Amino acid sequence: MKYFVKILLINLYLLFALQLSAQSNKSSKTRKADKAFSVEQYYKAAELYKKAYKKTKNRALKAEITFKQAECYRLTGIDRDAKRAESYYKRAIEAKYPDVIVYLRYADMLKKNSKYPEALEQYKKYVKLNPTDIRGEKGVKSCQLSVDWKTNPTRYKVALMPIINSRYSDFSPAFGNKEYTEIYFSSSRKGSTGTDTDERTGESFMDIYKTRIDKKAKWKSPVAEMETINTEANEGPMYLNQRGSTMYFTKCKVEKKKQLGCEIYVSQRKGKLWAEAKKLQIKVDSGITVGHPAVTEDESTIFFSSDQKGGYGGKDIWVVQKIKRNQWSEPMNLGPAINTAGDEMFPFIHVDGALYFASDGHIGMGGLDIYKSLPDSNLSFTSVVNLKSPVNSPGDDFGMIIERKDERGYFTSNRKGGKGGDDIYQFELPPLIFTLQGVVIDSKTKAILTDVNVQIISSDGQSDDKKTDNAGSYNSKIKPITSYEVVASMEGYLKKKKTLTTVGVEHNKDFVVDFELDPIVKEIILPKIEYDYAKWDLREKSIEDLNSLILTLTENPNITIELRSHTDYRGTDAQNQILSQKRADACINYLIENGIDTERLTATGMGEKEPFVMEHKDGKLKVGNVLTKPFIDGLRRKKQKEQAHQYNRRTAFKVVRQDYVPKPKEEKENGVEGPTIELKDQEKKENAKDISTDNK
Repeated sequence: MKYFVKILLINLYLLFALQLSAQSNKSSKTRKADKAFSVEQYYKAAELYKKAYKKTKNRALKAEITFKQAECYRLTGIDRDAKRAESYYKRAIEAKYPDVIVYLRYADMLKKNSKYPEALEQYKKYVKLNPTDIRGEKGVKSCQLSVDWKTNPTRYKVALMPIINSRYSDFSPAFGNKEYTEIYFSSSRKGSTGTDTDERTGESFMDIYKTRIDKKAKWKSPVAEMETINTEANEGPMYLNQRGSTMYFTKCKVEKKKQLGCEIYVSQRKGKLWAEAKKLQIKVDSGITVGHPAVTEDESTIFFSSDQKGGYGGKDIWVVQKIKRNQWSEPMNLGPAINTAGDEMFPFIHVDGALYFASDGHIGMGGLDIYKSLPDSNLSFTSVVNLKSPVNSPGDDFGMIIERKDERGYFTSNRKGGKGGDDIYQFELPPLIFTLQGVVIDSKTKAILTDVNVQIISSDGQSDDKKTDNAGSYNSKIKPITSYEVVASMEGYLKKKKTLTTVGVEHNKDFVVDFELDPIVKEIILPKIEYDYAKWDLREKSIEDLNSLILTLTENPNITIELRSHTDYRGTDAQNQILSQKRADACINYLIENGIDTERLTATGMGEKEPFVMEHKDGKLKVGNVLTKPFIDGLRRKKQKEQAHQYNRRTAFKVVRQDYVPKPKEEKENGVEGPTIELKDQEKKENAKDISTDNK
């Protein structure tokens, strides 16, 4: 770290020294370029820097001019200039431009041009050279996440709107009515009211255009709005109320060699005519840029973007409340959860209160990305979510608007594959489709079970009952952001319940929940209950089976069971009887400790009396084989014999009654449950002495 701090100090010293040298050698062309740059005439400044570069031989000045050319191309906001900016930042680094910010800017342009591995390398360099600037770390995370977001896109469907877009900049759509059949947007296409070239972008001045859906449900070719709206200045992002009778829009006035900043204007429509626009009376200093109005449905609150004092970096999002007609409260900054050291612009407020906006300061995929923020209980915005790919791209993505009920609308992007510079895209989030299906079979015979009742209970209290068909299957549609209990029941079988949730599942999915129902008339083996040699302590695996049994008893509150433990034939009958009883008792104790009524449980040690009867083929063991001592002794291999012994060593339960009436809750809480089966340590030791071999 000390090394990098030392390098940073040396770079700062060199930057100061070289700037002094460069300033003394600046030509009149360089000074003209600097002046154009200072008033945000980036297109003009880039051309002047190009000429100035050819006229100077001073290396320090050449490096500075190269960096400023890159800055011009970055700040025009035109897609084609991003590649130029990348090239010039690289040249500035090669020319030994001393300010380490060049690595951050170079990385930004590489990211914007979808070169994530190269961008990641440059961000890491910047982090080492300037570790206190969080923009470097954000850049590193952005590159890492962007690769994943591109590989695993969200469900949004995005499509270009060819009839609306031109080969120039077309951006910031706004709904023109509550039916969503009209769209207004800003464009720098040929034919604008202002005939001059905007020296910031190199394109025509922007005007407001309108398009609408015709009788054939197709968008018509856009037409420019009236002269009362469009002027020789730039008319940009706007908002119209639901009636389409009031328009709030951005106007950026320009005089020769001077940027006058941007302001918000309001115009009222009477019939088909727009009245003369009036400036919105927001309290900001003169010359401060104010624009991109986003208005709540009742027109009492306006969100906007501004670079006024008191912000967190470049342009921030602010909000004002209406006091009375054309009088507004002091602007309030939305705070650090929304605003960053970068630019936050193009806000949109949905009717549900959600804020959508564009930013290049949060972790994102390229230039501007679109983010969403929901207000908390205090109506404050405390966190943001990146909308990811395919809404966001390596380019600039901004100006999203969304319909009232359905998650569909429009936004702007200068991504690859468009028609020109900025283009308008339509998007829609298709509904999530979840299905649930499964098959129900007999756990013993594996036969399919028909006419089983499958109850699907959702967390919102609704229930859907299904019956299994001739194939033993059932199916149903289920909802997003919902948890479910699925209960399978049939006469003669123990009821079973399983759970699933669609909460957090972001893609269509077919859920499969199968059931194996246990027949009441047969013994149900608990296969995970095994024991150490000559012991009855419960292993961790045994707990899994017993927890499953607790669930079965809870789901079937009217049954009582006999839990039976068996041993193999090794050891004496008496020893095996004692051992099996202790093992059964240990299981029953666990069930009681976990809330199962004593009256529902019986522990029986079976010793070696009931050899296992094979229910399925397993190697040399065939269906119907009775694993008696003579049968096992007749097996040739030791491994086969041990396999048979393991089948005999089992713990199982059998349903005894189906008419048990659970005790009322009050009686449980106040009464005595009954004694549990406890063995004293000394008794355990004495009994263990009498037990010889059981091999588990």
